[in-house]
Amino acid sequence: ALPGGLLINGEPSGVPADAESRWRSLVSEVRSRFKGQLLWAHPYRGTLAPAPVFIDQFDAFYLLWSAPLAANGQNLDAMKDEASRRMDEELYPFLSSARKPAVIAVDYPSARGASLGCVPVGGGCLDWMSLTPTYPDISSVPLDLQGQAELYQAMLMAIEQREWVSGFVSRGYYPPVSLMDKSSSVRGKPTADLLWYWYPRLLGR
Repeated sequence: ALPGGLLINGEPSGVPADAESRWRSLVSEVRSRFKGQLLWAHPYRGTLAPAPVFIDQFDAFYLLWSAPLAANGQNLDAMKDEASRRMDEELYPFLSSARKPAVIAVDYPSARGASLGCVPVGGGCLDWMSLTPTYPDISSVPLDLQGQAELYQAMLMAIEQREWVSGFVSRGYYPPVSLMDKSSSVRGKPTADLLWYWYPRLLGR
């Protein structure tokens, strides 16, 4: 949250007016101890918020991508086209303006509705955090392993054609155990096999 901004529940963020100077001081202190790259985590659920004014202090964006790729149903080609459109029409101008590269960090649960950006429950949309392995299963939410794999395939097909994308991350990975659940973790799911296929190809091997 930034000065004058809103929290996810719509309430004022309450961020102090001198947040920019605090961020700059913090990043300067971190860089005095850490020599690696610093990435700014920036959400993208379908709309890109403006980059913070202190983005010049960071090396790249860590784009928290969970944008919808389908309007009705799931068609792989249509989802790939939508991912490409979002990258070209929204993400690329945003990155060009900020003069920063981006690592795209994808988060799609293996639950029905993820491609639409809304896992329906009780007449509304479920917070995807409720599908993490540490929460009880929500029986009313249908499992959709293939849907998750198709979302990843669409994203990877689009990313492969855009050299300006600096990296790809699968968010929500659950290390302790393989689970055929509705969470975003790809471990043990068809999406993991898909990533195994894509990894050497994205590296040019």
